[in-house]
Amino acid sequence: MISIIIPLYNEAENVMMYEQRLFPVAEEIAQKFKESCEFVLVDDGSKDTTLIRLNELQQKRSSVAVVAHGINKGMGAAIKTGIANSHGNLIITMDSDLTYKPEDIEKLLLSYKDSNADCISGSPYLEQGFTDDLSAPHRLFMSKAVNQLYKLLLGRNISCVSAIFRLYKREVFEHMTIESNNFEINAEIISKLILGGKTVTEVAVELHKREFGESKINVNKEIKNNLQMLYKIFKTRYLKRVWR
Repeated sequence: MISIIIPLYNEAENVMMYEQRLFPVAEEIAQKFKESCEFVLVDDGSKDTTLIRLNELQQKRSSVAVVAHGINKGMGAAIKTGIANSHGNLIITMDSDLTYKPEDIEKLLLSYKDSNADCISGSPYLEQGFTDDLSAPHRLFMSKAVNQLYKLLLGRNISCVSAIFRLYKREVFEHMTIESNNFEINAEIISKLILGGKTVTEVAVELHKREFGESKINVNKEIKNNLQMLYKIFKTRYLKRVWR
């Protein structure tokens, strides 16, 4: 089984797209690989009608499970909740706004079948033009700069550590303690996989603009969080200390 985990915070308009753009696409792809799939949708304390819409979807589809945080805890906390409430041997994490298209789930699965890697990570930086849809060049520049620092410290030719669009073997989480509760969770997971000797493969996927709502990323906060993450990597890899 494939568990597709999506964290949500104030995404009512985007949830309206799932019946046409997410569920049938993901299910058709899963069938090609002779897999079933479940959708674990985690509402992270939304203040709009997101939870109401999610519960409506759950009533219509047996493959949909809704888990709700009473208060907003952060995207990382929502992903951890999703993992804890999922059942698949393969886990795919996705953005709620479908800026990484469900059609590209097939790329993750194809790469997994070819490589049997512990993690298949989607990256918009592997192909020229795959970030052309973005409207904030300064954020793109900062993202690339931070990813270069991760690449240097991890000693691995990886182009994007922050993308949420990934496939994981469930077993990689069995002995991993995840500390992050915010957007840097993706960098933490992939860093711990690499430092732990797990296999990580990247595939090129296009990153699109949101159609509805606004990004929840606080740029200043994420810069600070990523700098702390980079320091933890440095201590773990070069000073041989325990990650903390």
